[in-house]
Amino acid sequence: MTPMLKQYGEWKDKYPDCLLLFRMGDFFELFFDDAVTASEVLDIALTARDQDKAIPMAGVPHHALDSYMGRLIAAGYRVAVCDQITEPDGKTLVDRSVVRVVTPGTYVPQDAEGDGKIAAVALNGEDASIALLTAGTGLLEAGTFPVDEAVSLIFSFRPGELLIPRGLEDELSRRAPDLTAQAAGQSAIVARERGEFSPQFASAWLCKKWGLASLRAMGVEDADPASGAAAAAIRYLEETQFGGADHVHGIRPLMPEGMLILDRTTQLNLELVEGDGASLYSVLNRCKTPMGRRRLSYWITHPIADLDEIGRRQDCIEAMAGDGTLLRNIAESLSGCRDMERALGRLSMKVGNPRDLGAVRDTLNAMPKLLRDIDGSKSGILESIFREVPDVSGLGRLLSDMLEDDLPRALGTGNVIRDGCDTTLDEARDAIRNAEENVRAFEQEERERTGIRVRVGINKVFGYYIEVGRSNSDRVPDDYHRRQTVAGGERFVNERLKEIERRVFHAEHEIGEREEVLYKSLLAAALKESRPCQAASAAIAELDVLRSLAEIARDGSYVRPVMDESRAFLVKGARHPVVEKSLGTLPFTPNDIELDPDATDDKGCIAILTGPNMAGKSTYLRTAALVALLAHMGSFVPAESALIGLMDRIFTRIGARDELSRGRSTFMVEMVETANILRHVSRRSLVILDEIGRGTSTYDGMSIAWAVVEFLDLHVEGRTKALFATHYHELTNMSLPQIVNLSMAVDESRDGIHFLHRVVRGPASRSYGVEVARLAGVPNLVVRRSQELLAEFEKSSPSSDDGLGDLSRKYVQKEIFFDVEREGVIERLAQSDPNQMTPMEALGLVSSLREKSRRILGYK
Repeated sequence: MTPMLKQYGEWKDKYPDCLLLFRMGDFFELFFDDAVTASEVLDIALTARDQDKAIPMAGVPHHALDSYMGRLIAAGYRVAVCDQITEPDGKTLVDRSVVRVVTPGTYVPQDAEGDGKIAAVALNGEDASIALLTAGTGLLEAGTFPVDEAVSLIFSFRPGELLIPRGLEDELSRRAPDLTAQAAGQSAIVARERGEFSPQFASAWLCKKWGLASLRAMGVEDADPASGAAAAAIRYLEETQFGGADHVHGIRPLMPEGMLILDRTTQLNLELVEGDGASLYSVLNRCKTPMGRRRLSYWITHPIADLDEIGRRQDCIEAMAGDGTLLRNIAESLSGCRDMERALGRLSMKVGNPRDLGAVRDTLNAMPKLLRDIDGSKSGILESIFREVPDVSGLGRLLSDMLEDDLPRALGTGNVIRDGCDTTLDEARDAIRNAEENVRAFEQEERERTGIRVRVGINKVFGYYIEVGRSNSDRVPDDYHRRQTVAGGERFVNERLKEIERRVFHAEHEIGEREEVLYKSLLAAALKESRPCQAASAAIAELDVLRSLAEIARDGSYVRPVMDESRAFLVKGARHPVVEKSLGTLPFTPNDIELDPDATDDKGCIAILTGPNMAGKSTYLRTAALVALLAHMGSFVPAESALIGLMDRIFTRIGARDELSRGRSTFMVEMVETANILRHVSRRSLVILDEIGRGTSTYDGMSIAWAVVEFLDLHVEGRTKALFATHYHELTNMSLPQIVNLSMAVDESRDGIHFLHRVVRGPASRSYGVEVARLAGVPNLVVRRSQELLAEFEKSSPSSDDGLGDLSRKYVQKEIFFDVEREGVIERLAQSDPNQMTPMEALGLVSSLREKSRRILGYK
């Protein structure tokens, strides 16, 4: 164990749960078990430091650390970065120290997606207090909710790490088994000291950190246990980043009053941000900035129920949608903005570099033109977006004056600070620029002095040298000192060349030191203005989203919905935004949606939707949910007209899936989701239910579906709005207030059935399941037998095993007859000879065989 390896061991002992990346020159090295692990994960060579190969070793270049570290984090490992904090002098051991700990919740790469997400949860009686911290942007949200809602919010957030109080793991597993069961695959669970979650200490600590008298200024009560979860999340970020959490400036209440709540199931069912194919986000996303794309995703998953804010967003969209020139100008200006929000986060976490500072500069420089673009817009509505943004133009000018246009990825490589900004730096650079001229002059002088054609060059190992060919090696002056032998001759140095070398190397060192000083001053200036810059980022993001929605509204013929305090949901010609986009130039069939619990006419508020599969029932259901969601985002909607009253929640129970890893069958998942809806539905909710009860026996399923409809109609105070798709036609006979029957229109002809994708009043006459099977390519023999059985079941449903057995025995006997008939057709065809037949005889044979074949196959 060399002194260096002992140093490595000391730091490894302090961070035993991390892979220790140990800086050695141009590489970060790993040793022992860490080296073995890293070589497997990163697919890099595993070497050894000793001849006996008892000390495994693996390393990555320091300039590529970020990409390699990302792969380690993606594999679920924590990484401690141990860097050199003193310059090597070749005599003493370099001092090293761990400068940051990178974890799945705190990794914020520069060039890749991912902002680092940390969630903290603490149980509080029957509720759970949670905090959701996005490390890259500094956004911190917190709140206290029933356990199932808290679990849903954490799942939707998808944190890289979940912080829990130490010692409460078992209680959390018992109270929130869904959370602990799935967190193992989604997040790393990190146990923290229970005192970090204490609301009393947390509130005082947070108020002191942010200079507040009370957290109420941020909409959070001081005694709210959510403040404990929030403090635990910030402390963890500060601990791993060694204090780098100054970009977290406050707490935003999680789901405050005035929000439309979407649980995790609804978000998955509606494929809002991610899904197997296209999502609502992918359709709406025409944003020009990374901040805008993040804000759009947030708006989709956090719609609002505030009429004033919805109206303000609609006004902004209307102002831009009607002015194509304004849209283009804003888009051009936004294209010059970079991810200032994330850059500030990286700089605050001490993992940023000159390019992050350049992102701040470029964005601030783009703002003046952006503000000119929106100046004088209709009613001044767009200017209001930037009304609360402080003036940060001074920082923009400072960064523009000081920073080079094209910045390097790392500090220390030069070319960060412009010429003319600092006298000391300029003089050092002049020395470097003049070095080549001085060297060439020295070379010419030496040639004249010695009479030898010498050549002056530089080597990374030995520095400057004078090279003399072998034929002249015996003529070198006495003041030449040999430094190296090469194939073509000898290399020397003298005192004059050493002096030139000292001046050059001193200038290079001075450039590095001076640039670092100037860069740190710029960094300090930027971080001092981080709050105003974050406010500017937020305003840019909002304008970007509104511009994207305006462009979608203009190109997609979306309309401005009328939003009010009623409970009406009346949409004419509604279209599914994602399906319509995927159809391209093909037409989409629009449908009306009419639900109103307070209506006195026949509109109704609970619709029973029947019709065959593939006819468009699920599309109609999702259309209703997405139109409601878009309206509560403040967006225009794909329809001819819309009157939508404020809602508090959208619930969906769509599709079939199991969760075998959690011991849940498809039917169990369906019932759990249905139970969640029935427990939380209110008079202002919208409920979307598709095929409730299909995962069990017919009568069990129909009974459950019937009871659910009764509950929504009779046991929710004031009733609620619901669309209920089902194949249980018995439900269409329910005689309850405010229930209407809808069905999917089908066109029947001799060629079969054609789905019109149009919703009409009245129940479906039948389900057309057999016809759908035929369209899907089920063999004709099976389709024909299904038709026969359906006719038998419709006449008298067999309820005993004997009745079913009789049907099968008759089928076996009938199939024997069919086999004989088929053989007859084949035998007659085989015995025929077309060469010996007249055209009329051949036509007669074909006609005869056709009639027999159609009778065998059951064709009409």
